[in-house]
Amino acid sequence: MSDDIYDTIRRHMNAVWPLKLPKHKKILEFLKLMFPTEEEAKIISIFDQPLLDQKNPQKIAKLTGLDLEKVNETCEKMVEKGVILKSGKKFGLLPIMPGLFEFYFISGKDENLVQAAELFHEIIDLGLLNEWYSSDYPFFRTLPSSSLSQKIKTVEINEDVGAQHEILVFEDVEKYVQLAKSITVVKCACRTTYALLGETCEKPMEICMALNLASNALNDYHLGRPISKEEALELLKVAEDNGLVHTIINGSGPDTPMLICNCCSCHCGVLNGLTKLNNPRAFAKSNFRPEIDRSICKRCETCLKICPMSAIWHHWPHQADLSDNFIIIKEERCIGCGLCAHHCQTEAISMKRVSNDIPEETLLGVLTQVEQQKNH
Repeated sequence: MSDDIYDTIRRHMNAVWPLKLPKHKKILEFLKLMFPTEEEAKIISIFDQPLLDQKNPQKIAKLTGLDLEKVNETCEKMVEKGVILKSGKKFGLLPIMPGLFEFYFISGKDENLVQAAELFHEIIDLGLLNEWYSSDYPFFRTLPSSSLSQKIKTVEINEDVGAQHEILVFEDVEKYVQLAKSITVVKCACRTTYALLGETCEKPMEICMALNLASNALNDYHLGRPISKEEALELLKVAEDNGLVHTIINGSGPDTPMLICNCCSCHCGVLNGLTKLNNPRAFAKSNFRPEIDRSICKRCETCLKICPMSAIWHHWPHQADLSDNFIIIKEERCIGCGLCAHHCQTEAISMKRVSNDIPEETLLGVLTQVEQQKNH
């Protein structure tokens, strides 16, 4: 197949989606791995944009010139590999991320998985994350620990940012679970790709969750494992106990996030935007920051060790009376995940609202804002 059809696929994947694939030979090589046959490339190239443009097999057959039996056979093969969207009886194009990246590597059913992982990381090393994290409206945001509601009760809300005692939906990871109609747990795609390259992570693997539309799509693929709300809430605690950060698409509506990723700072592409690229636009921090009560802090350094952003340090004393022996938060690195408060055995750390950022409600609103506020 010529490069032209793969460049067409690339352009269509970029339509309306802010995380775009640049025109580069490595990108085309990656797409050739995803859609290696003439039939696959033909089918996937007819979709004008990801997610929204969905077609039934009859329409696909008419547009590609392939017979209906071949269309059904090829689409189901792509579904098994995780490289095409299936929604009921229709099919569509997946965006690169969240979408194709997660579905393909989670499925684990392609003989080219290792080669694809190597190539994807080469693309990342070329600067793809800088391209994606270049908007003043971040595509992702962090959600505080599920224990936030208990940790914030004793803290006075900062009136300068607008008195807001209620924890809103997009600030409460448990509310997303409670409102979900369907939940599927899947392997972490980021840690999966690193494992394919021989770099394993000690953090839990089957820990990320798809909600509602994304959950239904994964079930159509027979990927992941459907779980109850009770099990999902338990998994959130497991994630927090293991120092993982909840991240979602940066929207406020209950259906916008679709995925709750539970991210490690060592392998997660989202957190790496700040930890490795030092890019504050990589994601939106939560509206909360930790506050330490030094009178009851035992300086055990549990918070220091669990912090995924290395945002906490121990100020060793200079004074003879040890009055300057305390733990300090590096405000510029803190993302408000609340893991320090969640793990504090003496409850010396509470969470304080320091901002009142309310993101766009709908996915379309998020996509529009990310595109409009790009800085290049």
